[in-house]
Amino acid sequence: MGIFSSPILNAIEGGIKSRLRNIEGRIEKMAIKAIEKKGEENRSLKQGVVINNRYRIEEFVMKMEGCNAYLATDIEGYKRCWGCGHDGNNKDDVFCNHCGVELSARVHQIVEADKNNNFSTEAYFIKKGISHPNIIGLYDRFALDEREYLVSEYVKGTPLKDKGFDENQIRDYTLSLADMAEYLHSQNVSVSGLQADDLIVGEGRLKLANLAGLRMMEGGISHSRRKKDIRHLAKILIGLIDDKGEGWRITSVLQKASGGGFSSAGRFRERLEDAKGNVTSGEAIIVEGMTDIGIIRKVNEDSLRVSEISINSDSKKANLFIVADGMGGHQSGDVASSMAVEALVEEIKKGMKVQKEINEGALSDFVKTAVANTNKIVYDFARGNKRDMGTTVVGGLLFADTLYTASVGDSRAYLIRNGEAAQITKDHSLVARLVELNMLDPKDARHHPKSNILLRTIGTDPKVEVDAYKTKVRKGDYLLLCTDGLWNQLADDEIVHIIKKNSPQDACREMIRIANERGGPDNITAIVVKI
Repeated sequence: MGIFSSPILNAIEGGIKSRLRNIEGRIEKMAIKAIEKKGEENRSLKQGVVINNRYRIEEFVMKMEGCNAYLATDIEGYKRCWGCGHDGNNKDDVFCNHCGVELSARVHQIVEADKNNNFSTEAYFIKKGISHPNIIGLYDRFALDEREYLVSEYVKGTPLKDKGFDENQIRDYTLSLADMAEYLHSQNVSVSGLQADDLIVGEGRLKLANLAGLRMMEGGISHSRRKKDIRHLAKILIGLIDDKGEGWRITSVLQKASGGGFSSAGRFRERLEDAKGNVTSGEAIIVEGMTDIGIIRKVNEDSLRVSEISINSDSKKANLFIVADGMGGHQSGDVASSMAVEALVEEIKKGMKVQKEINEGALSDFVKTAVANTNKIVYDFARGNKRDMGTTVVGGLLFADTLYTASVGDSRAYLIRNGEAAQITKDHSLVARLVELNMLDPKDARHHPKSNILLRTIGTDPKVEVDAYKTKVRKGDYLLLCTDGLWNQLADDEIVHIIKKNSPQDACREMIRIANERGGPDNITAIVVKI
């Protein structure tokens, strides 16, 4: 038998050939994958490309699994207003003739996905007109060349689970989620699959950025499903709080909710509002704040904040109250007001830590400067993101027996004493100026057709003149901070009667109820403080 016909060598040769074939197969697969990957990379949209004859790609943002994300400008925004959805504008219109927002140069996020992701939930929301301030704005969805596209609001945010927060913030986030759940239930949508990863905090507001955890319920939302949804949300929030929430008033409410203690999102929200009344109050005050969308508006552009502030290294505390009324339409006015509120809180907290002199002059100047700095923050954001946005702000810092107030716009602060309401702040509006010049009777100012024209706002100019006030308070006084959606609908004597007759919480509810009963043409926000 010859050496080359040896069975051993034949076996070795066969094994080598088999391994070579396996290697060749793997190399071929790797080459195919590399080609496919290169093809995918080549498929990414280039800057300046216009898709769907409407969206101009400005920037590639990131690559996700099966998706590419871009920033794009809507070059035909007149077709459907991003602020209110109005589709009756003309091509030459610069501003929406329904809500007044600027129609051009609006930057959106566009997600490009393979055909396996048809954005069915988002498409359902767009078709049904489902929108909420705490859900990322959804504007358009279309298919091109076997690719699916979703056009949405662009929000720079931090995952909620990565945020550090105090009791006020977690309370506000919980209220936002409860309000969102109540709205979604009214639209037959369950939040049963929502996860903490789906939530971000961007531009001062909690946002649901990923809708994958939502479930459309064709038969409606049952009683048991509503209860399960609230239990699910509460468990998510409890998981974020951990040990630091021990002793927080909000924690006990969340624990009750996680055990199935609330039959609906509305009941849950009401209990949260009840719990927040005294969260930041010292022994000398009782405070309540509420906001309502009103009857006519589709978006609540008002924001408010009640917070307790530590003064330098001492154990002394001050109470901070802020109300803001945003302008600019959906995803601009609400962003402006919430950003201004959050920025002002941070400016006050930051400054108070290093405040050396605690006297009337120093605190008054400090609050005024904090509002001016807030203006710069909002202005820089609006300019950098090409947004037409602004907001009013009235902030009051209560320390000892003095309220230090600063304001821009026509949101107001009142002192209520001995059955009378005295307006602390001055309106920065055209109508107020006409009254000041004796060109308009004060009794005609409230319902003047030009009453919405403001002469000063936060965020529209790099610098703004801020008015500051010092007001002495005493036991038995009340303070009211509110937006024009309230004071335009209720006379001063009505406000006094309601506030003196009710607790701060019930007073807020009653004033909002009456404003809505009278048409609710604007968002309504109030903070009532009992000294």
